[in-house]
Amino acid sequence: MNDELKDVLKKQEETLILVEKLWRAEKWRRFWAIFRYVIYIGIILGAFYFLTPYVEKLIGIIQGIQGAQNPQDLQKILEQLQ
Repeated sequence: MNDELKDVLKKQEETLILVEKLWRAEKWRRFWAIFRYVIYIGIILGAFYFLTPYVEKLIGIIQGIQGAQNPQDLQKILEQLQ
């Protein structure tokens, strides 16, 4: 009976060690997943900040072309682009 108890205790300790390793690995997995999403959001916001002036300029050009009534208006738009 005493040997059986020692075996059970030994297996329980091994199981506890494995569970602790799994728990540690899960915590790191969560950390890296959150870190990855923070990086993605940072890249998206940075790209948006960087591209905003160009997009606004493009929208202005498109609106100017749509609002042009005669060739002189188109000539003015082309001059602004240079």
